[in-house]
Amino acid sequence: MRERLRPAPTPDTRQPFQVGGWRVEPNTGRLTKNGRSVKLEPKVMDLLVCLAQQPGEVRARDELEQVIWAGTVVGYDALTSAVIKLRKAFSDDPHQPWLVETVAKKGYRLIAPVTRAESPVPSLFPLAVPLHRTLRFLGITTITLACLGIAWFVFDRLESRATRIPSIAVLPFTNLGDDPKLSYFSDGVREDIITDLSRLSGLRVIARNMSFVPQDLQQGLKELIETLDVRYVLEGSVRRSGHDIRITTKLIDTKTGAHLWAEGYNRQMRDIFFVQDDVTRSIVTALALVLTDDEKEYVARRDTRSVEAYDLFLQGQARYARNLREDNFNARDYFLRALALDASFTRAHGALALVHADDFRFSWSNNPAASADAALWHATRAVALDARSPQAHWVLGYVQLQVRQDRAAALKMGERTIALDPNHADGYALLAVSHLYAGNPESAVRHIERAMGLTLAQPARYLAVLGFAHYFAGRYGKARVALEQALALNPTRLLPKLYLAATLGQLGELDEARWLASTILTDHRDFKLQPWADALPFASRAPRDKLVGDLRRSGLN
Repeated sequence: MRERLRPAPTPDTRQPFQVGGWRVEPNTGRLTKNGRSVKLEPKVMDLLVCLAQQPGEVRARDELEQVIWAGTVVGYDALTSAVIKLRKAFSDDPHQPWLVETVAKKGYRLIAPVTRAESPVPSLFPLAVPLHRTLRFLGITTITLACLGIAWFVFDRLESRATRIPSIAVLPFTNLGDDPKLSYFSDGVREDIITDLSRLSGLRVIARNMSFVPQDLQQGLKELIETLDVRYVLEGSVRRSGHDIRITTKLIDTKTGAHLWAEGYNRQMRDIFFVQDDVTRSIVTALALVLTDDEKEYVARRDTRSVEAYDLFLQGQARYARNLREDNFNARDYFLRALALDASFTRAHGALALVHADDFRFSWSNNPAASADAALWHATRAVALDARSPQAHWVLGYVQLQVRQDRAAALKMGERTIALDPNHADGYALLAVSHLYAGNPESAVRHIERAMGLTLAQPARYLAVLGFAHYFAGRYGKARVALEQALALNPTRLLPKLYLAATLGQLGELDEARWLASTILTDHRDFKLQPWADALPFASRAPRDKLVGDLRRSGLN
């Protein structure tokens, strides 16, 4: 533990100030350094300002919560999440912090110096660099850029158009309706369009798991698209009022900014399947894709023609995604009602299998054996109804792994999922978890990173799996970073909390580990360590015993 720092006189933190070489502008929410700019969320900036008002002084959790969330009741994880985001913005290592230090059982303190910000003076070149070096740098840079330009021109001309696979990112559709509860419908419409496009061998689809768009849409989207080399973007919006729906879509070429295709549909709810089919066909036409006979047949098919069953399925899907016991029970009711209207609804069978599997996996069921049997029955039924559905094979693999503890069968289903849909990120995630339980954490890392490469924004569960793999590989520092990022995205998820507690114990931070263990026992009163651990499908007892031992040392009994 560092010795108590002597507080220094601080500037008015309502005005711009500097922390560790960064210029902080509270009014705009921005950090700048050496031409780089980072946008902080309002509450994260409020946290930084609070800490900067008393640098070197410990600020208690209760005190910070009262100042930042004045008059609002927030969960215990709200402050932890804000600290994680603050550290990430400054690239602050929680193991060897230079910015924010955690003081166990007390709070946080800013350990970086805080000074009054100077007025920024833009400068093209540092004054300390001699002129001849600057000119030499410019000359070398010009030659390098020219060579790169020539190389790009040559290779671009040599590369056959037949070898290029166009890529498309499907962004979340905006819900324009008056009822925010109907966002499940706009999410579901987008997900089905992604599912259709993902089956086309001539197209690389990004963002199956993207659940949000950065607040600064243009800046964040541009950076993500450039990183993943995405050529086309599909944007859309949905407005639903009673039986009336309006869906607008727009296909954009990111290289030129041109709108290749745009359409608005004013329809009745009964026409939703026509709209989805037309969007897919229009994209195929706009991108001049050549479909195989199987792809043509698949695009023309639908899991159900019952609009009411489809709507119930989407509502259940939205609840299942929350990963909480009560929502899991509610989701089961929606899926059962959907199947009552259409008993051959493939995805509803698959979704019901997932619900029963999680009932078994997280000890939410009063009859675990019955839940296990139901999960396997519905998963097998989904594959029987549609042997070419990648989602059905993925579900069966999930059930085989998490319920039946059959790693070989899960690997087979994961490989089959990828064969049917090379863009299926969850298929790669299934392979990652299967390799992890088989005792191959390095293979798990490779597969989960492949899954993450198919998304614009990393889902919490992918970051969690990455953390699990690093934990079992003994890279506890990397495990902590990934698990904290997962919890920053979804503070309610149980598994990353468990693995983070074990990781903190391995890092020797027992106070933080025991605090986290106490929150787990408080927030998840039905959780039982040994039954949960016994259900983990490891190939050997060693990793299971290691995890249980680390959790017990962290205070989870």
